[in-house]
Amino acid sequence: MKAALRKFLQERICTKITPALQFLLLINISVALFFYLFNIISGIDLHFYFSAYPTYSPHFHYYQLVTFMFVHSIDPLHIISNVLFLLVFSANVEKKIGYYSFIIAYFVCAWGGYIFINQAYSINKIQIEERIISTGISPEKIPINDRHQVDDKYYLKLNASQINAVKEYNFVTSKTNGASGALFGIIVIYLFLNLLNYRKVLFLLFGFYTLYENYQVLLESSTQINGSCYAHLGGMLGGLIIVSFYLIIQLITKKYEYKFNNRINLSS
Repeated sequence: MKAALRKFLQERICTKITPALQFLLLINISVALFFYLFNIISGIDLHFYFSAYPTYSPHFHYYQLVTFMFVHSIDPLHIISNVLFLLVFSANVEKKIGYYSFIIAYFVCAWGGYIFINQAYSINKIQIEERIISTGISPEKIPINDRHQVDDKYYLKLNASQINAVKEYNFVTSKTNGASGALFGIIVIYLFLNLLNYRKVLFLLFGFYTLYENYQVLLESSTQINGSCYAHLGGMLGGLIIVSFYLIIQLITKKYEYKFNNRINLSS
């Protein structure tokens, strides 16, 4: 019984965990566990140092452009959902484009997500600060606590309209983390590479539904405050760029292989 179970796991699960997928799962889960335990033991939340802040923020550092994609919120659903998406879509893509190409795609899509969310935050900053100024408050005088959020005691000094406006300032000082941009890019690559594969119909439907849900949230947003959706959009664009390069390279390679084979046949 144990031997049969072991064989089933090896055939159905282990072989699907490709090298790059294994690496990404290991680093994402390890970082999440380390951050969680470090916070419990020391009381220090490392998310404030390794997440990526907007480029206009004084807390922004260039190393965050690498670390943010491996950092997840304390909410366990964040890391669980990211791991599930990795397991569903990544192995197939890695097998088709290769180990190094997959790692490059992961980073490119994550950076695409950051570029879009940084732009969304920059536009938010202008709009939110204008609303705050209209209530008679100078944004520069809003006290920010050590968690990079508006100090709760400050709200006691404000009226209702000022409170609503100042609360939105937390979006200006916000940070981004997680691999959702990279994952949405991987989903786009998966859909393009398996579009005519009827055996993957359930995964295709799941992928299209995920993209559709993000699109619906974007349509319903009257402002760009929901930055995560723009991170997903940037990741999708990154995935589109990667799959375009991949398909072009495949076409060029096949063209030269065809010419090379023709020359061999003619010479023989």
